[in-house]
Amino acid sequence: MAASAEPLRIALVGAGRMGRTHLRALAAATSVATAAVVDPVPAVRNELAAAGLRVHPDVNELLAERGFDAALIAAPTDLHLELVSTFAAAGIPMLCEKPCGLRADETREATRAAAAAGVPLQIGYWRRFVPELVELRGQLAAGALGQLSLVQCWQWDEQPPSPAFRSRSGGILVDMGVHEFDQIRWLTGQELGEIAAVSSTVAAGETVPGDADTVQAQARLSGGTIATVSLGRSFPHGDCCWVEVMGTRGHARCEFVWGAEGERVFLAALVAQLEAFAVAVRGGEQTGATGEDAVRAIDAAERATAAL
Repeated sequence: MAASAEPLRIALVGAGRMGRTHLRALAAATSVATAAVVDPVPAVRNELAAAGLRVHPDVNELLAERGFDAALIAAPTDLHLELVSTFAAAGIPMLCEKPCGLRADETREATRAAAAAGVPLQIGYWRRFVPELVELRGQLAAGALGQLSLVQCWQWDEQPPSPAFRSRSGGILVDMGVHEFDQIRWLTGQELGEIAAVSSTVAAGETVPGDADTVQAQARLSGGTIATVSLGRSFPHGDCCWVEVMGTRGHARCEFVWGAEGERVFLAALVAQLEAFAVAVRGGEQTGATGEDAVRAIDAAERATAAL
């Protein structure tokens, strides 16, 4: 399909920590534009309105006024299912932040709602748009490293998010681990089988009941590969993500997010994700994560949580 001359008008739902980052990505992208922002906090709306953005206190008012082509859902995780269902019923394509619900059954229901309405639903697994990881995936698919024996993924944040955020996030394996589980499936083309996990009681700051600060998970993949996931909420080098792969004919290590420089990688991936979403909305191929991908990732997170 030929590219449209006009940018895809996107309504951002949620202008919190992640929503503000998406606003930066929207401003940097070329095929999309911010049409409106929905946020329940008056001070946030006043600030964004002063910056020239159209704002709404809720989705109902947004839908009543329209003037947008698609929605980017960056509201808290426990609102994802409700919002996806609402926009699907209105026939609005959606890019929803991961994990698209707190539990696998919520993600399945959200995916079914979008499919039944016949609208695109892309999930915000932005690592699929990091060039270094795209290159690594191509190497693995081409057999450059031989038969894959081990894939190890790390995600260690500089410091924990606020207790208020953590209480609504679903816990470390849902909030953080789903990225690793999706990355493993996407990189290797294998599915996640049995999963074991352990957590540490060591924490650098305030703890949140029911949400570990450090977790190590191990899974057997459908192709026989072993996968490990290491998650931590306190790391002196800053927010860091890296992956290491062992094969029968080679080895690769990719530190794709490392400290301050990682912010540039993150933002560039969000921009690329938005551009890909615009292509899918206009009838092109969907190259971002699907609802089914999100189901597989959060199912693995749930099984790892149960293993703790």
